[in-house]
Amino acid sequence: MNREEAKLELDATTLRPQDASPEARAMLESDAELAVWHAQRTAFDEKVAVVLAASIPAGLRESLLQQHARPKVRWITPTILSAAAACIAGAWLLLWPGNNAMAAWESQSLAAVAKVEYGMTPLDAEAETYEAVKALLNQKDCPCPSAVPATLASLRTYGCKRIEIDGRPASIICFQLQTGKEAHLVVLDNVGLDCCPEQGSPSFKTSKNWSYASWSHGSQSFMLATTDNAAELKKLFGLV
Repeated sequence: MNREEAKLELDATTLRPQDASPEARAMLESDAELAVWHAQRTAFDEKVAVVLAASIPAGLRESLLQQHARPKVRWITPTILSAAAACIAGAWLLLWPGNNAMAAWESQSLAAVAKVEYGMTPLDAEAETYEAVKALLNQKDCPCPSAVPATLASLRTYGCKRIEIDGRPASIICFQLQTGKEAHLVVLDNVGLDCCPEQGSPSFKTSKNWSYASWSHGSQSFMLATTDNAAELKKLFGLV
């Protein structure tokens, strides 16, 4: 069993780890990177489960059980489907990272980053250094950073992903912070970009449990986001 096969199995059993095969559990104990991914994936599933449990309408479970006890009746009624859909929508609404005060490109960038952080979207390619990631981006003709803070560039990387922000191609690069958490860098071309951030000087903001900085360098704009605290984020710019 390789790492990707283990991820697929563990992904399906985050809330019931006892259902995972012995091979997957053994790999989880021996593979540090897999363990970090699994902890993040489990934390996300637990958040969703808590939100869903709190938002289930009173009596929905009993109604489902009563209807299910009558096999000759079409028990999946529009009312039940609507209630279940409302629960799921409510959970995503509470967990979504953006807010109304953010620029559209920032909101889209943070949403894309959150999907990567929570394991909802896989990376396109893996690499352990910033230079290796840049080589991958250039090979695939993806937006590649023209310059980043030296402290950030020295960190270990997980890999990269091509996305689309504001109708234009963009890239995400994932870094491992010294605290063990992750920081995700989004880079895109800023020609004609609404609410384009200032050149050189990062602007620090927060949204829900995320801290992020946005800035521009020449014709590129950047967002660097993390669920770590704002002080750790500022360290990457030499400001703490």
